[in-house]
Amino acid sequence: MVRDDVLRTLEQHRGQVVSGGMLSRELGVSRTAIWKAISTLREMQFPIESVSGEGYRLAETSDTLSEAGIVMELTTKTLARNLCVLSTVDSTNTYLKQRASDLPDGYAVIADCQTAGRGRLGRSFLSPSGSGIYISILLHPLLPITRINMITVAAAVALCEAIAETAGFTPDIKWVNDVLMQGKKLCGILTEASVEAETGQLSYVIVGAGINVRTPEDGLPDEIRGIAGCLEDFSSHTVRRNALAASFFNHMESCYQLILSGNTEALINRYRSFIHFLGQPITVIRDGEKTSATAVAIDPNGHLVIEQDGQHATILAGEISIRLPGQAQPSSCARISKENSQE
Repeated sequence: MVRDDVLRTLEQHRGQVVSGGMLSRELGVSRTAIWKAISTLREMQFPIESVSGEGYRLAETSDTLSEAGIVMELTTKTLARNLCVLSTVDSTNTYLKQRASDLPDGYAVIADCQTAGRGRLGRSFLSPSGSGIYISILLHPLLPITRINMITVAAAVALCEAIAETAGFTPDIKWVNDVLMQGKKLCGILTEASVEAETGQLSYVIVGAGINVRTPEDGLPDEIRGIAGCLEDFSSHTVRRNALAASFFNHMESCYQLILSGNTEALINRYRSFIHFLGQPITVIRDGEKTSATAVAIDPNGHLVIEQDGQHATILAGEISIRLPGQAQPSSCARISKENSQE
Protein backbone atom coordinates (compact mmCIF):
# COMPACT_ATOMS: atom_id res chain seq x y z
CA MET A 1 0.00 0.00 0.00
CA VAL A 2 1.37 3.41 -0.99
CA ARG A 3 0.35 4.90 2.36
CA ASP A 4 2.46 2.41 4.30
CA ASP A 5 5.40 2.77 1.92
CA VAL A 6 5.33 6.55 2.35
CA LEU A 7 5.16 6.23 6.12
CA ARG A 8 8.00 3.72 6.16
CA THR A 9 10.20 6.10 4.16
CA LEU A 10 9.35 9.06 6.39
CA GLU A 11 10.06 6.91 9.48
CA GLN A 12 13.47 6.04 8.07
CA HIS A 13 14.17 9.79 7.65
CA ARG A 14 12.37 10.94 10.82
CA GLY A 15 12.90 14.65 11.42
CA GLN A 16 14.35 15.16 7.92
CA VAL A 17 12.66 16.66 4.87
CA VAL A 18 11.91 14.17 2.10
CA SER A 19 10.90 15.59 -1.27
CA GLY A 20 7.75 14.49 -3.04
CA GLY A 21 9.86 13.79 -6.11
CA MET A 22 12.12 11.42 -4.23
CA LEU A 23 9.13 9.60 -2.75
CA SER A 24 7.58 9.32 -6.20
CA ARG A 25 10.75 7.92 -7.78
CA GLU A 26 11.61 5.50 -4.96
CA LEU A 27 8.11 4.11 -4.66
CA GLY A 28 7.35 4.11 -8.37
CA VAL A 29 4.07 6.01 -8.06
CA SER A 30 2.77 9.40 -9.17
CA ARG A 31 3.12 12.62 -7.19
CA THR A 32 -0.69 12.62 -6.89
CA ALA A 33 -0.56 9.20 -5.19
CA ILE A 34 2.07 10.56 -2.78
CA TRP A 35 -0.11 13.57 -1.94
CA LYS A 36 -3.14 11.33 -1.31
CA ALA A 37 -1.05 9.07 0.94
CA ILE A 38 0.20 12.07 2.94
CA SER A 39 -3.38 13.33 3.33
CA THR A 40 -4.53 9.92 4.60
CA LEU A 41 -1.67 9.71 7.08
CA ARG A 42 -2.53 13.15 8.44
CA GLU A 43 -6.14 12.03 8.88
CA MET A 44 -4.71 9.13 10.90
CA GLN A 45 -3.07 11.73 13.22
CA PHE A 46 0.49 11.36 11.96
CA PRO A 47 2.22 14.76 12.41
CA ILE A 48 3.58 15.22 8.90
CA GLU A 49 4.74 18.73 8.07
CA SER A 50 4.90 20.28 4.61
CA VAL A 51 8.01 22.35 3.97
CA SER A 52 7.32 24.74 1.12
CA GLY A 53 9.32 23.89 -1.98
CA GLU A 54 11.18 21.07 -0.23
CA GLY A 55 8.85 18.21 0.71
CA TYR A 56 7.50 16.44 3.79
CA ARG A 57 8.82 15.72 7.24
CA LEU A 58 7.60 13.37 9.96
CA ALA A 59 7.95 15.24 13.23
CA GLU A 60 10.78 13.99 15.43
CA THR A 61 8.33 13.76 18.33
CA SER A 62 5.84 11.54 16.45
CA ASP A 63 4.84 8.46 18.44
CA THR A 64 1.77 7.26 16.57
CA LEU A 65 1.50 3.47 16.45
CA SER A 66 1.56 2.05 12.95
CA GLU A 67 2.06 -1.26 11.21
CA ALA A 68 4.69 0.25 8.91
CA GLY A 69 6.58 1.77 11.84
CA ILE A 70 6.69 -1.59 13.62
CA VAL A 71 7.37 -3.84 10.63
CA MET A 72 10.38 -1.82 9.50
CA GLU A 73 12.17 -2.85 12.71
CA LEU A 74 11.07 -6.47 12.88
CA THR A 75 13.64 -9.24 12.54
CA THR A 76 11.19 -12.08 13.21
CA LYS A 77 10.32 -14.90 10.83
CA THR A 78 6.83 -15.58 12.20
CA LEU A 79 5.79 -13.43 15.16
CA ALA A 80 3.91 -10.28 14.12
CA ARG A 81 4.49 -10.93 10.43
CA ASN A 82 0.69 -10.91 10.39
CA LEU A 83 -0.05 -7.76 12.38
CA CYS A 84 -3.13 -5.69 13.12
CA VAL A 85 -2.79 -2.21 14.64
CA LEU A 86 -5.94 -0.76 16.21
CA SER A 87 -6.60 2.66 17.63
CA THR A 88 -9.13 1.31 20.15
CA VAL A 89 -10.31 -2.16 21.17
CA ASP A 90 -12.10 -3.61 24.16
CA SER A 91 -9.22 -6.02 24.90
CA THR A 92 -6.48 -7.29 22.62
CA ASN A 93 -6.68 -10.74 24.23
CA THR A 94 -10.45 -10.85 23.68
CA TYR A 95 -9.96 -9.69 20.08
CA LEU A 96 -7.73 -12.70 19.37
CA LYS A 97 -9.86 -15.18 21.33
CA GLN A 98 -12.82 -14.33 19.14
CA ARG A 99 -10.78 -15.03 15.98
CA ALA A 100 -8.28 -17.67 17.15
CA SER A 101 -9.56 -20.51 14.96
CA ASP A 102 -9.10 -18.44 11.79
CA LEU A 103 -5.72 -16.85 12.45
CA PRO A 104 -2.21 -18.25 11.94
CA ASP A 105 0.51 -18.89 14.50
CA GLY A 106 2.27 -15.67 15.44
CA TYR A 107 -0.60 -13.35 14.53
CA ALA A 108 -0.37 -10.22 16.67
CA VAL A 109 -2.64 -7.32 17.50
CA ILE A 110 -1.54 -4.07 19.09
CA ALA A 111 -3.75 -1.23 20.28
CA ASP A 112 -3.25 2.36 21.35
CA CYS A 113 -6.16 2.11 23.79
CA GLN A 114 -8.25 -0.61 25.47
CA THR A 115 -11.71 0.13 26.82
CA ALA A 116 -11.93 -3.12 28.80
CA GLY A 117 -8.33 -4.13 29.42
CA ARG A 118 -8.01 -7.18 31.66
CA GLY A 119 -5.43 -8.31 34.16
CA ARG A 120 -5.27 -11.51 36.15
CA LEU A 121 -8.18 -12.64 38.33
CA GLY A 122 -10.56 -10.52 36.26
CA ARG A 123 -9.02 -7.24 37.39
CA SER A 124 -9.20 -4.26 35.06
CA PHE A 125 -6.02 -2.98 33.41
CA LEU A 126 -5.69 0.77 32.84
CA SER A 127 -5.17 1.27 29.09
CA PRO A 128 -5.49 4.97 28.10
CA SER A 129 -4.63 6.27 24.65
CA GLY A 130 -1.18 7.64 23.88
CA SER A 131 0.51 6.48 27.08
CA GLY A 132 1.17 2.78 26.57
CA ILE A 133 0.96 -0.15 24.19
CA TYR A 134 -1.30 -3.16 24.52
CA ILE A 135 -0.18 -6.27 22.65
CA SER A 136 -1.49 -9.80 22.23
CA ILE A 137 0.10 -12.66 20.29
CA LEU A 138 -1.68 -15.82 19.14
CA LEU A 139 0.37 -19.03 19.32
CA HIS A 140 -0.44 -22.59 18.28
CA PRO A 141 2.35 -24.44 20.10
CA LEU A 142 2.85 -28.20 20.08
CA LEU A 143 3.49 -28.28 23.81
CA PRO A 144 2.11 -30.21 26.77
CA ILE A 145 -0.12 -28.03 28.90
CA THR A 146 2.33 -28.44 31.78
CA ARG A 147 4.83 -26.30 29.84
CA ILE A 148 2.52 -23.32 29.28
CA ASN A 149 4.15 -21.41 32.14
CA MET A 150 7.27 -21.20 29.99
CA ILE A 151 5.40 -18.92 27.57
CA THR A 152 4.70 -16.50 30.42
CA VAL A 153 8.38 -16.71 31.41
CA ALA A 154 9.30 -15.96 27.78
CA ALA A 155 7.06 -12.89 27.72
CA ALA A 156 8.61 -11.50 30.91
CA VAL A 157 12.13 -12.01 29.54
CA ALA A 158 11.22 -10.47 26.18
CA LEU A 159 9.72 -7.42 27.86
CA CYS A 160 12.83 -6.87 29.97
CA GLU A 161 15.13 -7.23 26.99
CA ALA A 162 12.98 -4.91 24.87
CA ILE A 163 12.91 -2.28 27.62
CA ALA A 164 16.70 -2.48 28.01
CA GLU A 165 17.11 -2.10 24.25
CA THR A 166 14.71 0.81 23.69
CA ALA A 167 14.44 2.62 27.03
CA GLY A 168 18.07 2.26 28.07
CA PHE A 169 17.64 0.73 31.52
CA THR A 170 17.32 -2.84 32.76
CA PRO A 171 14.29 -3.71 34.90
CA ASP A 172 13.85 -6.60 37.33
CA ILE A 173 11.46 -9.55 37.28
CA LYS A 174 9.63 -10.51 40.46
CA TRP A 175 8.39 -14.08 40.16
CA VAL A 176 6.55 -14.98 38.17
CA ASN A 177 6.06 -12.15 35.69
CA ASP A 178 6.03 -8.73 37.36
CA VAL A 179 8.41 -6.41 35.49
CA LEU A 180 9.61 -3.76 37.94
CA MET A 181 11.95 -0.82 38.20
CA GLN A 182 12.77 0.45 41.68
CA GLY A 183 9.74 -1.42 42.96
CA LYS A 184 7.31 0.13 40.43
CA LYS A 185 5.42 -2.22 38.12
CA LEU A 186 5.92 -1.30 34.47
CA CYS A 187 4.04 -4.04 32.62
CA GLY A 188 1.21 -6.50 32.96
CA ILE A 189 1.18 -9.96 31.36
CA LEU A 190 -1.94 -12.05 30.82
CA THR A 191 -1.53 -15.54 29.35
CA GLU A 192 -4.65 -17.47 28.40
CA ALA A 193 -5.06 -20.87 26.77
CA SER A 194 -7.67 -23.10 25.19
CA VAL A 195 -7.42 -26.88 25.62
CA GLU A 196 -9.14 -29.49 23.45
CA ALA A 197 -11.37 -31.56 25.73
CA GLU A 198 -10.96 -34.79 23.76
CA THR A 199 -7.17 -34.81 23.54
CA GLY A 200 -6.09 -32.55 26.39
CA GLN A 201 -3.82 -30.76 23.91
CA LEU A 202 -3.40 -27.03 23.66
CA SER A 203 -5.58 -25.52 20.95
CA TYR A 204 -4.01 -22.10 21.25
CA VAL A 205 -2.24 -19.78 23.66
CA ILE A 206 -2.69 -16.02 23.74
CA VAL A 207 -0.06 -13.99 25.53
CA GLY A 208 -0.96 -10.37 26.22
CA ALA A 209 1.24 -7.57 27.48
CA GLY A 210 0.36 -4.06 28.55
CA ILE A 211 3.31 -1.67 28.89
CA ASN A 212 3.17 1.72 30.61
CA VAL A 213 5.33 3.94 28.42
CA ARG A 214 4.53 7.39 29.81
CA THR A 215 2.23 8.92 32.41
CA PRO A 216 -1.31 9.51 31.06
CA GLU A 217 -2.45 13.13 30.69
CA ASP A 218 -4.73 12.77 33.71
CA GLY A 219 -2.03 11.01 35.73
CA LEU A 220 -2.19 7.56 37.27
CA PRO A 221 -5.22 6.74 39.43
CA ASP A 222 -4.66 7.11 43.16
CA GLU A 223 -5.14 3.39 43.78
CA ILE A 224 -2.15 2.38 41.63
CA ARG A 225 0.07 5.47 41.88
CA GLY A 226 2.17 3.95 44.60
CA ILE A 227 2.85 0.66 42.80
CA ALA A 228 2.80 1.48 39.07
CA GLY A 229 5.48 3.17 37.03
CA CYS A 230 6.16 4.14 33.41
CA LEU A 231 9.21 3.57 31.23
CA GLU A 232 9.84 7.27 30.74
CA ASP A 233 10.01 7.74 34.52
CA PHE A 234 13.35 5.93 34.33
CA SER A 235 14.55 6.57 30.78
CA SER A 236 16.74 9.49 29.75
CA HIS A 237 14.96 9.80 26.41
CA THR A 238 11.56 9.51 24.74
CA VAL A 239 10.62 5.87 24.18
CA ARG A 240 9.17 5.28 20.72
CA ARG A 241 6.30 2.83 20.94
CA ASN A 242 6.77 1.35 17.45
CA ALA A 243 10.40 0.52 18.27
CA LEU A 244 9.41 -0.91 21.66
CA ALA A 245 6.72 -3.13 20.12
CA ALA A 246 9.08 -4.40 17.40
CA SER A 247 11.79 -5.12 19.97
CA PHE A 248 9.33 -7.08 22.11
CA PHE A 249 8.28 -9.20 19.13
CA ASN A 250 11.91 -9.83 18.18
CA HIS A 251 12.92 -10.97 21.66
CA MET A 252 9.69 -12.92 22.17
CA GLU A 253 10.32 -14.97 19.05
CA SER A 254 13.84 -15.73 20.25
CA CYS A 255 12.48 -16.93 23.61
CA TYR A 256 9.61 -18.86 22.02
CA GLN A 257 11.98 -20.73 19.74
CA LEU A 258 13.97 -21.88 22.78
CA ILE A 259 10.76 -23.38 24.18
CA LEU A 260 9.83 -25.12 20.93
CA SER A 261 13.36 -26.51 20.53
CA GLY A 262 13.35 -27.86 24.07
CA ASN A 263 16.21 -25.59 25.15
CA THR A 264 14.36 -24.20 28.14
CA GLU A 265 17.59 -24.13 30.15
CA ALA A 266 18.78 -21.20 28.03
CA LEU A 267 15.44 -19.42 28.55
CA ILE A 268 15.51 -19.93 32.32
CA ASN A 269 19.07 -18.60 32.44
CA ARG A 270 17.89 -15.44 30.68
CA TYR A 271 14.99 -15.27 33.13
CA ARG A 272 17.30 -15.63 36.14
CA SER A 273 19.45 -12.75 34.88
CA PHE A 274 16.57 -10.38 35.70
CA ILE A 275 15.78 -11.93 39.11
CA HIS A 276 17.36 -9.97 41.98
CA PHE A 277 15.27 -10.84 45.04
CA LEU A 278 16.80 -14.26 45.77
CA GLY A 279 18.18 -14.52 49.29
CA GLN A 280 15.69 -11.93 50.52
CA PRO A 281 12.80 -12.43 52.96
CA ILE A 282 9.41 -12.68 51.28
CA THR A 283 5.80 -13.27 52.27
CA VAL A 284 4.10 -16.29 50.70
CA ILE A 285 0.33 -16.08 50.35
CA ARG A 286 -1.52 -19.35 49.75
CA ASP A 287 -5.20 -20.04 50.37
CA GLY A 288 -5.46 -16.73 52.19
CA GLU A 289 -2.68 -17.58 54.63
CA LYS A 290 0.50 -15.51 54.85
CA THR A 291 3.77 -17.06 55.92
CA SER A 292 7.32 -15.76 55.98
CA ALA A 293 10.02 -17.40 53.89
CA THR A 294 13.29 -16.77 52.13
CA ALA A 295 13.50 -16.84 48.35
CA VAL A 296 16.18 -19.36 47.42
CA ALA A 297 16.23 -20.10 43.69
CA ILE A 298 14.39 -20.38 40.39
CA ASP A 299 14.25 -24.03 39.40
CA PRO A 300 14.66 -25.36 35.82
CA ASN A 301 10.89 -25.15 35.29
CA GLY A 302 10.66 -21.50 36.26
CA HIS A 303 9.15 -22.26 39.68
CA LEU A 304 10.23 -20.52 42.87
CA VAL A 305 12.19 -22.42 45.53
CA ILE A 306 11.76 -21.07 49.05
CA GLU A 307 13.09 -21.91 52.50
CA GLN A 308 10.80 -22.09 55.54
CA ASP A 309 11.88 -23.40 58.93
CA GLY A 310 15.04 -24.85 57.43
CA GLN A 311 13.12 -26.80 54.77
CA HIS A 312 13.11 -26.13 51.03
CA ALA A 313 9.84 -26.13 49.09
CA THR A 314 8.91 -25.34 45.49
CA ILE A 315 6.03 -22.98 44.74
CA LEU A 316 4.03 -23.70 41.60
CA ALA A 317 1.09 -21.46 42.49
CA GLY A 318 0.42 -18.75 45.00
CA GLU A 319 1.45 -15.17 45.62
CA ILE A 320 4.56 -13.57 47.02
CA SER A 321 5.30 -10.07 48.22
CA ILE A 322 8.71 -8.56 48.67
CA ARG A 323 9.70 -5.74 50.96
CA LEU A 324 12.29 -3.80 49.01
CA PRO A 325 14.90 -1.68 50.81
CA GLY A 326 13.32 1.61 51.88
CA GLN A 327 9.78 0.46 51.13
CA ALA A 328 7.13 1.07 53.73
CA GLN A 329 4.81 -1.49 52.18
CA PRO A 330 5.44 -4.74 50.30
CA SER A 331 5.66 -4.50 46.54
CA SER A 332 2.83 -5.75 44.38
CA CYS A 333 2.15 -9.47 44.22
CA ALA A 334 2.93 -11.95 41.46
CA ARG A 335 0.81 -14.99 40.94
CA ILE A 336 0.58 -17.98 38.64
CA SER A 337 -2.80 -19.64 38.70
CA LYS A 338 -3.82 -23.14 37.73
CA GLU A 339 -5.41 -21.65 34.62
CA ASN A 340 -2.12 -19.92 33.78
CA SER A 341 -3.78 -16.52 33.63
CA GLN A 342 -1.46 -13.78 34.82
CA GLU A 343 -1.38 -10.04 34.97
